[in-house]
Amino acid sequence: MGIFLVLSFLSVSVNMVTPPEPLYPIPTPQQIKWHQQEMGMFCHFGINTFHNEEWTDGTKLAESFNPTDFNPQQWADVAKNVGMGYLILTVKHHDGFVLYPTMHTDYCVRLSPWQNGQGDVVKGVSEACKKAGIYFGFYLSPWDRHEPRYNDNTAYDEYFKSLLREVITNYGPVFEVWFDGAGTKGHKYDWEGYYQLIKQLEPNALIAICGPDIRWVGNEDGLAPETLWNVQERDGKKVWWPAECDVPIRKGQWFYHTDGENRLLSLNQLLKIYYYSVGRGAVLLLNVSPDRSGHLPEPDVSRLLEWRNVITETFKTNLAEGAHWSASNVRGNAKEFSPEMCLKENDNLYWATDDNVLNASITLHFSKPVIFDRVVLKEQISLGQRVEGHSIWVKKGKSFEKVDSGTTIGYKRIHCIPQQKTKEIRIQIDKSLACPTLDFVGIYQSSPHDLKTLK
Repeated sequence: MGIFLVLSFLSVSVNMVTPPEPLYPIPTPQQIKWHQQEMGMFCHFGINTFHNEEWTDGTKLAESFNPTDFNPQQWADVAKNVGMGYLILTVKHHDGFVLYPTMHTDYCVRLSPWQNGQGDVVKGVSEACKKAGIYFGFYLSPWDRHEPRYNDNTAYDEYFKSLLREVITNYGPVFEVWFDGAGTKGHKYDWEGYYQLIKQLEPNALIAICGPDIRWVGNEDGLAPETLWNVQERDGKKVWWPAECDVPIRKGQWFYHTDGENRLLSLNQLLKIYYYSVGRGAVLLLNVSPDRSGHLPEPDVSRLLEWRNVITETFKTNLAEGAHWSASNVRGNAKEFSPEMCLKENDNLYWATDDNVLNASITLHFSKPVIFDRVVLKEQISLGQRVEGHSIWVKKGKSFEKVDSGTTIGYKRIHCIPQQKTKEIRIQIDKSLACPTLDFVGIYQSSPHDLKTLK
């Protein structure tokens, strides 16, 4: 009996097909979790909120910060309800005003009449995020237009590290630390010291924008480029450095302005941002500014919910679940790498080809024609980003016709195409740096309220 078991084990071992080797660099587990959130909410809130200004100069009185009905749970609940996986709060903007009662400066909520100087915005937001089930992150501006120590690099670095230490220690866990580069040109910061302190106190926290883990996409419009590589050159070497797209829901206004409602982005503008950020493999950080009461404004919330409902309606039914799948190549002809592994996302199951096959396809066969205009593709990014070119084909008559094409896929790629009716859909990998891997393929018919064109 023992010999039989040993021989059976050896037989299974010999027949196992090895997975593809990773194409380095690859994301850390923390970066993969960040990719999977797809969207976060930015909340710019501070002394600027009470002055109809974007960048105050550090001279506004602390007494002017005085929300009348601070409600961070509303912020976090709205973020959760519209599909945001995390929320980032501006703990200190360029004006230097700090939103918790620190003893390292008097320019903070301690000197505000709000809650008799006992208020703590950061605590409220952090606890609200935990209750809502989303991750908490914070923005701490390196630039400081109030703090006299800013002119002394060493003294200011110590002050800045003191704030970092307090926020991470007292309000964690922290998902993302956001460093703005505005106003910092020519000033020397101890960036490496900041990074080391963050990683020491919160090893899982990701450092964004002026940081090693997440990069800025390069604009404040929420739009990623057509070709988006997560692998970038940084400090002389290639690293996994994915892009975050930040944009305010009120055009050009990060902080609340009393006359800003007419700048609220339309449903179509928000949908375009979604498809050109999340739909191109980036993560979308959408700013929604709390008003002077301490609530997210009702018009903004209504627009967010309208937007979320359209996205949900578009992607609620994956037509691919009713298909028969085939592929031009399956790694080792093994079931564990068959195209059917693309039916569920983020489950560590995926389609892969043999190592020497860089051009391959998956075909979905339907028993009756399906109508669709959205195609979602995802690579197995834990093994690296590989695809350089791909295309979508549909069967028309006896031959296939190309209906769309693209370059990179990365974590997620959404194709918005003219409506098609067919019994066969082919996903073609035209060019790849190594054997392609696909984690997910989704076929959808858009909501009647969704965009019909992105042009």
